[in-house]
Amino acid sequence: MKCKVEKICGGCSLLKLKPSMQADKKKKDVEALVEKAHLKVRVGDVHMAKNDTHYRNKVIVGFSKDKGKVYSGLYAPHSHRVVKTENCIMQPKLVNEIINKITELVGSMKLELYNERTGTGLLRHVLIRWGHKTDEVMVVFVTSQKIFPSRKNMVRVLTSEFPQIKTIVQNINPRKTSIVLQDEAIVLYGNGMIHDELCGLDIAFSHNSFYQIHSEQCEVLYGLAKKMLDLKETDTVLDTYCGVGTIGLTMTDSCKKVMGVELNPDAIENAKYNAKQNKIKNIEFVAMDSTEFMRQARKYHNHYDAIILDPPRAGTTKDFIECATALNPRKILYISCDPRTQVRDLNQFRKQGYVTNKLELVDLFPYTDHIESVCVLEKKQFNQKPTKKAQRQAQFRSSKMSKKKR
Repeated sequence: MKCKVEKICGGCSLLKLKPSMQADKKKKDVEALVEKAHLKVRVGDVHMAKNDTHYRNKVIVGFSKDKGKVYSGLYAPHSHRVVKTENCIMQPKLVNEIINKITELVGSMKLELYNERTGTGLLRHVLIRWGHKTDEVMVVFVTSQKIFPSRKNMVRVLTSEFPQIKTIVQNINPRKTSIVLQDEAIVLYGNGMIHDELCGLDIAFSHNSFYQIHSEQCEVLYGLAKKMLDLKETDTVLDTYCGVGTIGLTMTDSCKKVMGVELNPDAIENAKYNAKQNKIKNIEFVAMDSTEFMRQARKYHNHYDAIILDPPRAGTTKDFIECATALNPRKILYISCDPRTQVRDLNQFRKQGYVTNKLELVDLFPYTDHIESVCVLEKKQFNQKPTKKAQRQAQFRSSKMSKKKR
């Protein structure tokens, strides 16, 4: 596959490899991690994506100028230098068209671009989110201040030309930071959410809520996870790092009850909304740090038959692992977007008596080095042979009982 800017963009590091070669490389990379960590875990074949281009449902672009003309694109690796990634083949065609139009409008409206070095200027980034099944689009303008000249004209032009745009948000980020989004946001058009269909469910999410980047492969991942967990109708399930509730909601038809935990309060509001609109009553959500929730659950001896965790790239915490295993669940499902931190955490789980024998791999990021991994941990059964001393004692007791019977 060819790309004009692949050498300077760095977004698709495996662009030259065929899907079968990508699968082989990713599996071998994870096997090397497992071997280095001395884990007795088998690594399964990669579940590859049927659609490996135009799949990204979330795109963030920056802006720069070349000879006075505004252009947009992704950052070059390990820098904040904007590479002109016009009509990127990993982004949906509709998203590319909207980005091109926004770039044109930014130039014609003479919006001042943010300068990281001086901290001056207005427009920092534009974030686009897209519903794979619904074709609904969210546009987020990230600005350094509330004042946004020509924003009414911007909204009018975009919504008239692209009816798929259902909401437009302004996120205000005045800080000198590489973090794109901050807490303050203003809804300029719509209600601040868009909808998508996932695993047969109507899912809504806002601009700062987590939603898997490849919707089709996310369905593969969740279907695999559900099969691996193999819940019973009487099971109670704890879904930590739950985001907008997608994983837990897909489990509700196979168990008695689900509790979802997520730190982001906006995501929790989305999750509650998603449960209501799908008429799912055997699930509830709480806005709380997952590790802290686990500490409280241990303190009050809460019981869950299954615990699910899908933490950020950094993985989970030692406290989380110690508290989760102390609750003595039958199974723990661990989904990870970074096998390196997952392998680290699996060693911690092993110390607490919970092990897995297989890692399944799902490719949510075609043509990149990234891979999603999932496993189920269960309590290790210790079948240790009795010591020679214990054997002699058992023989003595058996002999004594035999003499009494005589």
